[in-house]
Amino acid sequence: MRSIDARVRILTASLLLSVLSSGVAMAQESVSASEDPPFILICLGPFLLIALGFVVFGILWAVFAPIMFVYGVIFSERNLNKRMSDLVLREGASIEHFGKDPLSTLKGGHIVGGAKETGLVYSSIVFSPSHWQLIIAWINQLFGGRIDVIHRVISVGRAEAKQRLREQAQAAGWDEVLNVRIDTAEMTPASKPKGTKAVEVFAYGTGIKFG
Repeated sequence: MRSIDARVRILTASLLLSVLSSGVAMAQESVSASEDPPFILICLGPFLLIALGFVVFGILWAVFAPIMFVYGVIFSERNLNKRMSDLVLREGASIEHFGKDPLSTLKGGHIVGGAKETGLVYSSIVFSPSHWQLIIAWINQLFGGRIDVIHRVISVGRAEAKQRLREQAQAAGWDEVLNVRIDTAEMTPASKPKGTKAVEVFAYGTGIKFG
């Protein structure tokens, strides 16, 4: 399927390039026949520039799309594991700063000493699997069961959103973040509702500064 799409893009780019070359040749003949720019050249100029842009885009897409796919096959899982390892280190630094994990799902009923200041703390991240990971997920769907590759991608996204929440609390000087909630939503381009999906993870809570 991908090879057919690549051939279609190459044929489309070649056709646009030939049309552009013919238009440029006609324009050059018209210019050589008259000193003043002909009216047809003035009218076709913007369309020729647009066609040139499509040609360049088609050529770049035909060349780089397979390269990016191969890169995803080789490095997507490695990059995911590396990102999770970096998150563990950042999480350890934040916990060391606060003396404990500052994030809590408690609503604050356990606080007896009072709070000096409160405020909203939130963070978000948009995460997307690679094309290779989507293919693996599609193969898993054929047999049913857990889709581990998507589970790992969402887990990294949730961990990143929570860590950003810790870092936001540290930067704002909060002592703790209570009533933490995490919302997850799929994001799909309107122009391609059945295409590649991304996941937005939004984490928020109430920052507490004790008196």
